[in-house]
Amino acid sequence: MPEIAKIQSVRFAALKWLARLAWLLPPAALAVLLRRNAVNVPYWDEWDDDLGGLFAKWHDGTLRLGDFWVQHNESRLVLPRLIYLLLGGFSHWNLCREVAFTFFLAGVAAAAVFWLGKKTFPDRPVLRWLAFFFASLLIFSPAQFEAWLWGMELILYLPLVCILASLLMLRTDFSAQTKILFCAGLATASTYCFANGLLAWIVLFPPLFLSEGWSGLRKKSRAALCWLFGLVGNVALYFQDYQFPDSPGLWSVLRADPWRVAEYFCAFLGGPLTNPNADNAVPVAVTIGGAELFLFAVVGVAVFRRRKDSAQLQRLWPWLTLGGYGLLSALLATSGRAAFGAQQALSSRYGIFGVCALVGLIYLLPLLAVNRLEKISFRTALALLAGAVILLHARAFPAGVENFSVFGLELLHAKACLKFIDALPSQPATRQFLCPNFSKVQRMAAALDRDGVWNYSLHRSRRLAAFKIQPAEVSPIGRIEIGRVLGTNLFLSGWALAATRGAAADCVLFTAEAAGAEPEIVALMDQHRLRPDLAEKFQDQKFRAAGWDKLCPLADLPKGALTIKAWSYAVATDRLTPLAGEIRLDNP
Repeated sequence: MPEIAKIQSVRFAALKWLARLAWLLPPAALAVLLRRNAVNVPYWDEWDDDLGGLFAKWHDGTLRLGDFWVQHNESRLVLPRLIYLLLGGFSHWNLCREVAFTFFLAGVAAAAVFWLGKKTFPDRPVLRWLAFFFASLLIFSPAQFEAWLWGMELILYLPLVCILASLLMLRTDFSAQTKILFCAGLATASTYCFANGLLAWIVLFPPLFLSEGWSGLRKKSRAALCWLFGLVGNVALYFQDYQFPDSPGLWSVLRADPWRVAEYFCAFLGGPLTNPNADNAVPVAVTIGGAELFLFAVVGVAVFRRRKDSAQLQRLWPWLTLGGYGLLSALLATSGRAAFGAQQALSSRYGIFGVCALVGLIYLLPLLAVNRLEKISFRTALALLAGAVILLHARAFPAGVENFSVFGLELLHAKACLKFIDALPSQPATRQFLCPNFSKVQRMAAALDRDGVWNYSLHRSRRLAAFKIQPAEVSPIGRIEIGRVLGTNLFLSGWALAATRGAAADCVLFTAEAAGAEPEIVALMDQHRLRPDLAEKFQDQKFRAAGWDKLCPLADLPKGALTIKAWSYAVATDRLTPLAGEIRLDNP
């Protein structure tokens, strides 16, 4: 019997450690995805003068303090611009550094959630680790693929880190004055990170001044008044010379279609647990968001009933603050973007705000029911909610991984466009993946290349002989399947793999060769295409994203009898590998 008890004890200890280590799976999986898909290339907003232009000004010696204050869309990115320069100034503006820093910020946020949870459930380690596992699933979810791979999107995580650091500070033994000053400093930093950073002043007010009820507010009335003055001062400074973007106002949309506003708000909250590729993505997200609102209403009633239980409120405030930040962020986004429709609310860039609301609920619900967990009904209800979260996450996870891969391919395609920006005419992919404003990209690229900001160079030649040719080793890694003239354009379509790795080609280049003339590169493919038929035919998922197509104006091709060929292009090594097939064309 003692031996059996000892074996059972060892098994229990092993299971306990497995449960504790389970939270590492989400960040480990995300790290693998980032390692495979992160690409060092500026993308869309990063080509603006107030972002990419910072590096040109820094190298020219013309950078001024006012350049950090310039408004970017709805935000004043003072702190992020400092981070961009610190990360990129000595790494030739390697955008992968910013991607890594975003992952680091998420890790800091997760660590803060863990320590706050440790103080929330000090006597219930199982509940604490289970809650943290669910929080880890959401924080490191690949559903936020755009935020993870787009370097500048670290701005989305900075306000969250500031709020969580403030909540941790409130759990220390420092004096009340020190805590308030520390939180005010972080709230100010949050203000100048992203448009919703001002919310830090609002959501931190209750845990700072209402943790002991209204009597506590009266004791701290002067400090609370100073906090409000700080908020007003930051608002006044923030909106000095502010240019409001052109968009339909919330009230005009609300008057015209109230459901559109409610739908956007709920979809914004439910986005992190939704498969955006599904046909019913919007209804599912709206349903999930509506369920979250209902649960927050239940939590609100429960908190009101226990408003005199100061010990319980101390444990509740961090998660009420985090949930409130998520809800207010959704409201702020709805006020400016509801007119764009609920589909826009599912943008993976903004998933972290819905995650904040969900993480708040993950801790609030068991905390409010902790004294009733011995009842089967409460345990069953929590188990059902936990199962629902896991099920929804499991449904969204594969789509998140696929979107990671597709977006990574788009970034590789963008880098190919960047490298050929001076050698080729304006390509549709350049406007789609790098930036819609081709002249701005060309001007900025010339300045950054001239100043040596990048540690790679742009191609100046279109001659095929200027590139390294790598023959296909065993079998063709792709082919031209369709080639026909459509009006004034040549339409090409096919598939291509990378020559050195088991994945779709970074990009496909096209060469034209006239009789007696040297072949030259004439165009880049327009876009990748998903090809599930190839994946099924070859029984290999690496073929799924291997499709491509191109609509090339005949005016961009040399005149006369031509032979058109396609090549798989490796962005990192500048190597070309021929694809099977060729097109014979007489271009008059």
